[in-house]
Amino acid sequence: MSVRMLRNPRLAVVSGHTFCAAFGTIGFLGANALFLGASPAETGYGMGMGPRTIATVSLAMVIAGFAGSTLTPRLARRVGDRAVLAAGGGLIALGFVGMALFHDTLTQYLAAALVVGFATGLFESITRTLSAEVVADHETALAVGLNELALSLGAAIGAAVIGAFFTAHAVRGTGHIGMSGYLWGWGACAAVAAAGSLLALRYRGPGTAGAAGAADAAGNRAVRPSERVAENGGLA
Repeated sequence: MSVRMLRNPRLAVVSGHTFCAAFGTIGFLGANALFLGASPAETGYGMGMGPRTIATVSLAMVIAGFAGSTLTPRLARRVGDRAVLAAGGGLIALGFVGMALFHDTLTQYLAAALVVGFATGLFESITRTLSAEVVADHETALAVGLNELALSLGAAIGAAVIGAFFTAHAVRGTGHIGMSGYLWGWGACAAVAAAGSLLALRYRGPGTAGAAGAADAAGNRAVRPSERVAENGGLA
């Protein structure tokens, strides 16, 4: 794998967006469980949930992600790849802003978490599809691998940044994380996701350039992987 592949501007945009989206959606997973399990009586925040209930909330986020992933091909055909990329980042930012502003009740927090879950499926589906489409056939595996590397780096760095906020805002003598630590974490996730959404606006699809555009006009465009999946009822 060579990072020189990022000289391809479309692959660079997709990989950069993947990094920004994974920063919060995956990087905050551990912190999300901590917040749900925190006792309001002891910390002044949290939902006081046990492991099983936390797992149920996580499952609900996964189901929302599945819905987002399933809808991605249809959305991409209707509004375009760039719009779906930007929407994914925007929804992630919206979800974390919602967590920062509305976290006093489970209903409020869960609504924001489901928005993040839905957006997770959206961004993972569109970025994996596009990373394969924007390069030549013999580079597909490398491009997809580079996108997965961007996802892993975004998640790891996001978790590290959030952990640093938690450490900096720990309440002395209690072992608890101050509410300000979560607010900084949610804010950072929202800001990075918003940056990813802005980056997505720089994406230019293959059909906008030269021969690809001419092929589209002539009706000779190859069937995209995302379209093939949709036409087969979601089965590859």
